[in-house]
Amino acid sequence: MKLKMAVPQVRAVSPGPLSTKKGETAVRKRYTKRGSAGKVSRKERKKRQAGKGQTVQLVLDREELVAMMQDSLTDFATEMGLKVACLLLEDEVSQRCGSRYQRVSQRTVTRYGHQRGVTVIAGQKLPIRRPRMRYTQQCGEAELETYARLQSPETMPQAVLKRLVRGVSCRDYEGVVDLAREGFGVQKSSVSRSFVKASAKEVRQLTQRRFDELRFAVIYIDGVAYAGEMMVCALGITAEGSKHLLGLRQGATENATVCTSLLEELRERGLATDVPTLFVLDGAKALRAAVKRVWGRQALIQRCQAHKKRNVWAHLPQKHWQELSRQMNLAYHETDYEKALKLLKLTARWLDRLSPDAAASLREGMEETLTVVRLGVPEVLRRTLATTNPIESAFSVAQNVTARVKRWRDGDMRQRWCTAGLLRAEGKFHRVKGHRHMPQLLKALDRIVLGKELDEEQKVA
Repeated sequence: MKLKMAVPQVRAVSPGPLSTKKGETAVRKRYTKRGSAGKVSRKERKKRQAGKGQTVQLVLDREELVAMMQDSLTDFATEMGLKVACLLLEDEVSQRCGSRYQRVSQRTVTRYGHQRGVTVIAGQKLPIRRPRMRYTQQCGEAELETYARLQSPETMPQAVLKRLVRGVSCRDYEGVVDLAREGFGVQKSSVSRSFVKASAKEVRQLTQRRFDELRFAVIYIDGVAYAGEMMVCALGITAEGSKHLLGLRQGATENATVCTSLLEELRERGLATDVPTLFVLDGAKALRAAVKRVWGRQALIQRCQAHKKRNVWAHLPQKHWQELSRQMNLAYHETDYEKALKLLKLTARWLDRLSPDAAASLREGMEETLTVVRLGVPEVLRRTLATTNPIESAFSVAQNVTARVKRWRDGDMRQRWCTAGLLRAEGKFHRVKGHRHMPQLLKALDRIVLGKELDEEQKVA
């Protein structure tokens, strides 16, 4: 984009020879000899006119340029963008209709004046002077492709969504956006409608994701409370170690019906349920029942070790927490499954003397807390798979996004806000720590699942 100042130019002309006679006034005569060298053919003129439409030059008045530069940098860029949009519209008209007052044979459209229009730039609506065209051979007005792009209905909602998920409220949106001199459409009601439209679109896109070509080795499932209701989310890790948001389901509680419907929906969208898969859960019985109902023998359950510690702590005085953590960490960092299970059983016997309820809480699902030890994966990957921290960190981002929401209205509002926050967290996802050991995890899953199936067949025989 070129800035061209409209400044009058002064050209110095050297005087020519003067011939004077007695009684006459000095007169300068200048003759121009026109020949064939100065003429340009009609074909060459058309070629030059066609080439003029390839570049767009922006001409600004000196006072207008100074006034725009005195504003903030974003305001200046917005005003410049508006002027460039006007030039792009005029350039498209010139390319299709020719220059003004030019006679173009066999043209299909002709100029038809101007009309007030609206464009969206930098998250705000701006008025624009839109040129018009009409067809010459038929009735009707021709559309401008550039104006259709500038007036895209998705531009404003996406700009609003981008700012609101970063903590800007609808009331403060007008103060955050660097409003142009003639900008509008940034009031809280307009911003709210734009966010509803953009977030609803993201919910639809999430529910339409397909997983036919992806192999998920690990799936995390967890739920979080949103304004008195439960949001159950599934997060998958592929064979290459990358994380993907699979789906979201809203329910009154974290019950088996809600979890089962979520997993069945994922199966319909191409998620393979006939391959060995490791599920990392927080210990809820409803989640375990749903996984076994959909995946069956192909599912291995890993209970979150951090949740297990907190559950046992709830039955003990705080003075015993440090010793309990030491003993449980000693078992969880053991590389041999039998030794780790023996250490947890010794810890349960020690808890019998302190609190029988704490010992019962530790014994409940004890073997499933050691599934990653049984798989024999390296320590780096085992720390990732031992807890539900990956999905809980995504939920923490979503909760930061919704922390400014003071009033929850309809049920769809919870789902839209939660999806917007989770998708923002997904944009920051990296491959899991220890992703280089994922092939080793897949082999271990196949070995254990196939071994379980052989044992059951021998028992039946």
